[in-house]
Amino acid sequence: MPSLQQFSAFDYSALPKVDLDDLPTELEQYRQDLLEFTEEELHLLRWRMMWKSLARKKQLPPDEFETLVKTIWGIRTGRGFGKTLAASNWLGGQAAEVPGMYAVVAPTHDDVRYTCFEGPTGLYSVIPACLIIDTNSQLPSCTLWNGSFIRGFAGDTPERLRGPQHHAAWCDEIASWKYPQDAWDNLWFGLRLGEAPRLMWTGTPKPTPFMRRLNADPNGVVIVGSTYENRENLAKAFFDNVAKYEGTKVGRQELWGEILDPEEEGIIQRSHWRMWPAKRKLPKFQLIVMSLDTAYSEKQHDKKRQEVDPTACSVWGMFEYEDDDIDEGLAQKHVMLLDCWEDWLKFPALVKRVKRERRLTYGDADEPLLKPRGIRSADKPRHQGQAIDIVLIEEKASGKSLMQALAVEGILTHGYNPGKADKLTRLHVVSPMWSHNRVWGIESDKTKGEFKNWMDPLITQVCSYIGEGSIEHDDLCDTTTQAMRVFMDKHIGALTIKVDPLETRRQQARVDAERAKKKRDGGNPYDG
Repeated sequence: MPSLQQFSAFDYSALPKVDLDDLPTELEQYRQDLLEFTEEELHLLRWRMMWKSLARKKQLPPDEFETLVKTIWGIRTGRGFGKTLAASNWLGGQAAEVPGMYAVVAPTHDDVRYTCFEGPTGLYSVIPACLIIDTNSQLPSCTLWNGSFIRGFAGDTPERLRGPQHHAAWCDEIASWKYPQDAWDNLWFGLRLGEAPRLMWTGTPKPTPFMRRLNADPNGVVIVGSTYENRENLAKAFFDNVAKYEGTKVGRQELWGEILDPEEEGIIQRSHWRMWPAKRKLPKFQLIVMSLDTAYSEKQHDKKRQEVDPTACSVWGMFEYEDDDIDEGLAQKHVMLLDCWEDWLKFPALVKRVKRERRLTYGDADEPLLKPRGIRSADKPRHQGQAIDIVLIEEKASGKSLMQALAVEGILTHGYNPGKADKLTRLHVVSPMWSHNRVWGIESDKTKGEFKNWMDPLITQVCSYIGEGSIEHDDLCDTTTQAMRVFMDKHIGALTIKVDPLETRRQQARVDAERAKKKRDGGNPYDG
């Protein structure tokens, strides 16, 4: 007897309308087979045929997914596209046809129940009622006529996905899960039943690290669609309300399903960073600050995953700079990024590294390239570079310990206490440094017009951060904001200083005359 797949794959639209008692000879066998189907099988067949005739192409599984070339099918679209309806029909159809265990995961318990199961386009709206023999609204879950069990889970409780095994799963509004990576990993560890476990995800995207990784997964095929594709099925009031966002960043995401570049949303744009030419000699720095964000504190420690954030460090140099487009004699204090790194270091190794790097010097050398000058010694005079003047550490659990350990070594540090200000507030406070064009990175000597490679992680964090969870790690961003706050509050002040060109030349002439006299007298012209 032909299978349900064969019937549902048949192109019934090409057949003429005929009475069942007057079928063409070649279809008589199909008629006999249909008479042998149970009532449930006929309802299932009718459901599959109706959905295939009504669905748009993008709502049906792509060929790569159907043929198991890809094991993940994603529908990334704007609101109102019909992705929930597509997922309900796919997962419900799989469960009704192949007995097994199936999972539905949504952001919260209420989302699972009231959208994925009981919603207007949820599972109960598409699965024929006669195929559902039991339901549980508390889990939620349902049992089908063939023994299949579909159970709901919430993305904000990923530990619940540890243990249960499934043949297939549907992940709804995956961009809104509270713990996306944890829930995703635990779900996949349980997708081990049957010969070909598969997963479908649906959602309107957000520019998060998880979503970017998910869309680039080589095992997946992603269908992208817009709100406009389902316009005829949407209420006019709804469409008119959302269509007003056309042409905006919100519209690109919520109408067209586009994953926005996270830096587009940032407070600080990459274009706000000034680039110091690779071939230009570095300036003479007046102050060097090493800024540290240490791991870990209780807030940083993820007890579920037993992981901590890395320790981050950035080094900044303050110097005077006179722009060509500013009146002559007006020199401004600017800041340049000189070094940055992230590393998972145990406490003794962290102390050792800070001690070593504190002895480096930067800038004011013959070479134009940025290179820490190494440990100063008798044969390496002071004028070959500026040493680190301030070691800045946030006063939190491990930061306080580091400050105490360095004090024992005779290294005094400066504590940074942000008070009740959150990370985003701190970034807002120091953002004028960029809007006033006072922050520099250094051009790569290999790729013209781009910053040095090691600077990119810090620049990306600073430009992408728009609040908690917007980027995977924000530690380098923290070191940046605390360093900039020190520069602004204690050293840059009003951001500008006035210089009298004539008086400057006079002072330099007096200095040169004094040095010449010392040299004639046999003394050290640079002494004093």
